[in-house]
Amino acid sequence: MQTYEGNAIDASNSDKLKARLDRSCKKLLASRYITAYILKSVVPEYKDCDINTVMKLIGKREISKTTVDMDIPPIVENETTEDNSINEGQRFYDIKFTARTPQDQTIALIINIEIQNEIKKYHLIKRAEYYCARLISAQYNSVFTGSDFDKIQKVYSIWICTSPDAKHRNTISLYKMSRENLIGNYTDTEEDKRYYDLMNIIMVYLGDSQTKECGGIIRMLYSLLVANLTPYEKKKIAHEEFGVPIVQEFDKEVNGMCDISTLYISQGIAQGVAKGRAEGRAEGRAEGRAEGRAEGRAEGRTEEKIKMIIKLFKKGMPVEDIADTAELTISETEKIIKENS
Repeated sequence: MQTYEGNAIDASNSDKLKARLDRSCKKLLASRYITAYILKSVVPEYKDCDINTVMKLIGKREISKTTVDMDIPPIVENETTEDNSINEGQRFYDIKFTARTPQDQTIALIINIEIQNEIKKYHLIKRAEYYCARLISAQYNSVFTGSDFDKIQKVYSIWICTSPDAKHRNTISLYKMSRENLIGNYTDTEEDKRYYDLMNIIMVYLGDSQTKECGGIIRMLYSLLVANLTPYEKKKIAHEEFGVPIVQEFDKEVNGMCDISTLYISQGIAQGVAKGRAEGRAEGRAEGRAEGRAEGRAEGRTEEKIKMIIKLFKKGMPVEDIADTAELTISETEKIIKENS
């Protein structure tokens, strides 16, 4: 079992857990009912359809399989696939699929789920525009050939932003091409729009579910992806408020996402405690080795760590796994559980 000494906590563990959490969120949103609910809520072509109809119009969803930059050779998919895309190696569409409209027109859609909290070096809208452009150019030799541009399919890039800044919270925005006359007063017909209305970006900015502005699809996604709720509470909101059937696929993905999220948070707490103890011991050596060891032991039993252990225990995690996560012996872990349950 590892201890907090030196560099015992491997930062790569957090990266792996983050990649697993990221993929788990994508799998949850790629479940047919959730995908259909998103489309009905934000894509104009589906707003008048019932969920069951939209579900029938959705094709097979691919998760992190299709590269955005088609000229870059693909790599073998694994748990760290998303890490590669984040690091600007190979970029993958998070969830990519085709769907038919109620008018039986085929359009290409991609859903991109942003769950990273880091500040980007670029504006997200520009990345979304690039993704749309790549999705259209990729249709050459598959949807159309030569100069048969009339066959190009409409694309949507839907971005779900879990941690937006304050000014964007609880907002859904649509970006699309439109005509602006520099000279003259010509008004577009619906047929005109059909020929240039090809690239569409929808930004879904989540927010605190306790605010009155947080409703509909924003509340559902916030409850599933962001809110600090138990799996039971997440599924209860999804089922009772939004009619999501608790089928095996949905039940499994919610439980898995919550379990990975708990481990990811626990790892972060462990790293924080390790850093605190290291800093405490460094200061302790300056004041005296005996005092440093005492401070180290005191920090090892912080209130945060106790809360983390009890939370994992209540979620049903085996004591042996809790002890390993908390970097304690089994007997120490059992004592904490006994004293705080």
